[in-house]
Amino acid sequence: MKKILFRILVAVLVTAMLASVLASCRRAPEGNYVPPEFVFVPEIVTLPDGVSDMRNIVYTDNKLLFVSNVQVGDDPWETTTKLFTMNLDGTGMSELTGFTPLRHPDPTAEGSSYIISLSVDNDGHLWVYEMGSFYHDNTPDDFEGEDWERWPFFEQLELMKIRKLDSNGAEISSIDTSHISPPNAEFFHVMTTVVDALGNIFIAAYYGTQAGDNYEIVVLSNDGTIRTRIEMDDWINQLLPMPDGSVAFSGWMEGPDGYSQQVRVINIDEGTLGDPLDLPQQAWRMFPGNAEYTILFQQNNDSLFGLDAETGEGVRLVNWIESGIIPDGLENVMMLPDGRILVTNRSWGNTGSWNDSTFELIVLTKTPYSELPERIVLTLAAAWFSWELRAPVVEFNRTNQKYRIHVIDYSEFNTEDDWSAGLTRLTTDIIAGNIPDILDLNMLPFHQYVARGLLEDLYPLIDSDPIISRNDFIQSVLRAAESDGRLYRIFPSFSVTTVIGHPSVVGPNMGWNMDEFNAVLSANPQADMPMGMWLTKMNFLSNAVYFSIDEYVNWDTGNVYFDTGGFAQLLEFANRFPADFDWNDFDDGMGWIGEDQLIAEGRQIMSQAWLGGFDQLRSYLMNFGGEIVFKGFPTESRNGNSFNLGSSLAITTSCVDKDGAWEFIRSFLTADWQRNNISWQFPLNQTVFDEMVVDAMTEREDDGWGGSIDIAVPRMPTMPGFGWNDPLSQAHINQVLALIEATTNITDYNQALMTIIQEGAEDFFNGRGSAQDAARVIQSRATILVAEQR
Repeated sequence: MKKILFRILVAVLVTAMLASVLASCRRAPEGNYVPPEFVFVPEIVTLPDGVSDMRNIVYTDNKLLFVSNVQVGDDPWETTTKLFTMNLDGTGMSELTGFTPLRHPDPTAEGSSYIISLSVDNDGHLWVYEMGSFYHDNTPDDFEGEDWERWPFFEQLELMKIRKLDSNGAEISSIDTSHISPPNAEFFHVMTTVVDALGNIFIAAYYGTQAGDNYEIVVLSNDGTIRTRIEMDDWINQLLPMPDGSVAFSGWMEGPDGYSQQVRVINIDEGTLGDPLDLPQQAWRMFPGNAEYTILFQQNNDSLFGLDAETGEGVRLVNWIESGIIPDGLENVMMLPDGRILVTNRSWGNTGSWNDSTFELIVLTKTPYSELPERIVLTLAAAWFSWELRAPVVEFNRTNQKYRIHVIDYSEFNTEDDWSAGLTRLTTDIIAGNIPDILDLNMLPFHQYVARGLLEDLYPLIDSDPIISRNDFIQSVLRAAESDGRLYRIFPSFSVTTVIGHPSVVGPNMGWNMDEFNAVLSANPQADMPMGMWLTKMNFLSNAVYFSIDEYVNWDTGNVYFDTGGFAQLLEFANRFPADFDWNDFDDGMGWIGEDQLIAEGRQIMSQAWLGGFDQLRSYLMNFGGEIVFKGFPTESRNGNSFNLGSSLAITTSCVDKDGAWEFIRSFLTADWQRNNISWQFPLNQTVFDEMVVDAMTEREDDGWGGSIDIAVPRMPTMPGFGWNDPLSQAHINQVLALIEATTNITDYNQALMTIIQEGAEDFFNGRGSAQDAARVIQSRATILVAEQR
């Protein structure tokens, strides 16, 4: 299990250092950005019409050779596999007309084939490894059942072949590789293949036997003779052609220091693996290199590195965000002979559907930084850079001629031994005066930064904006995000964490305290899992405090309230849950039990809910039979709901150009941006939110996934069903509006504080004192910590 990210010792050390220096930290007017010696500048290649995918790309004879699926006729789902060549600039595309996809020898067999790998040997011959999935439909003519009931009548016919092709794709010879499957294998699956320059065929496969799954590397000569088999203990990620013509295994293997990502050259004659290359701990997804870089690899999904062939050190080659690329679907990464880097990338739109994706062929050229157009560089620092901010940064850098955002994702400094190393380094940089211009506040000590005067009040920037105003945003959310009347953070979206139930069971009004909460539990003794499966003592308590932290800590005043009776009662309730979740306690031979079933049986009477959209509301309504109430976690104030802020950003008081920083941040606060880019949370922009309301109240066409549920349980009367496509009523909308208006808490995670709470609670859970004793200890330690962090 991973270590806790931020321990108290780190937090106290950080606090002590910040307290003494933050007030006086200032950067030189020109900022602290130190440009790299060179960057890789991308060129998006214009592809010929109809090319929407390129797979298994090989660079040979100054051309790209690749596999692509081409639509057949008018049916977009009916495609065939073809081979093409094309110039690197997208011109001169030509089909290898001699190629025909693998077919089953029985012409009555139905099905299709696909190419797993494509290689070229020293003689210019093409090698393709194809798998065919075919079948005979032996359904009797008089069969009258459902389509899915025909499956037992289907006779499966599988083919696995390596084919040697000429330069036009015509078959020269083929090898049926079914003989490499062990005789006791119940299934045999080829994961990946590589053909080296001499025509040796390397196959990575896994197969199942009655004893379990097995992994192996099989090497064949070019006539199909098995040269060697290497049994592997673990999953094989890739087979990599190496610059010297050899082939290496890439995957996770156990070593003296535990499991690690390894790359090891395959010794054909001895049937062994060579010594592992020395890789950085966070290296993953390996790609072929060249004479200068033995291999290429991803690190933290943000950058492409090369393993220097001389020094063995990892060298950052491409920061994807810096190069204007959102690495959603990077494939075919290769170093070209002239030092340029070729990649393909599929970027996904807001809907996440295939039709809302863009496929790009990109060539990156190494360029001295001094040759780039001069712009003001603003640094954006993050302990863990939010995924949803990548697209706004890339779009801003592509279009803005005056400013450029430089992202520093400090998570790249985290290690398996120290998952807080990135935060510690960010804090050290701030202390040294290297204060970023913009902060992604995810996982950062926001209240501490406010108390030390590190963050800029954003209201003056909003008020001076010629287009955006405070009134553009949902006011209750904005108020909740304020600190002493000032706005130090802004965000494009939000959600609400709450607890829900049916009003006939948990009561019709929003909010409750611990006494009212316990009264509902006492009235429903059949609810043996009142809040559902999964919950343990600690995760219930952590959630209850995490999502109502303002109930217990006032960061503006420094007051702490864990010694109230309500918190001790919360501890006592949490103690009812198991210490650990045990599947066997709930299995009863039936497997996993869905929440809807637990609710229908009365075993569950409430749910922790994350409400970020009206489709989520529909799901909750369906589970509870068409009617819910937002109760929230039980607190003394009866307001146990909390806002979760999406991609919260702040401008530092040391920012070298606050107008430029605001120009970036405002770009995703507009109605147009939020309308087109927010789908999993509520938008902060009032106009876009209102449009979502109208859409939610409009009846939708049946998409085939609809449904409704009627619930009748001993403690819950029969309630009307509610379907997925049913429009929400004005009453439903009013409930959501009332929830948003009443919520005042902001979810701010402070690991040091949570550690104090968890350690104090653990003493109570293990019988070392009463709930009141634990509450007093937590109160004392939390008071000291909060005072230090202000």
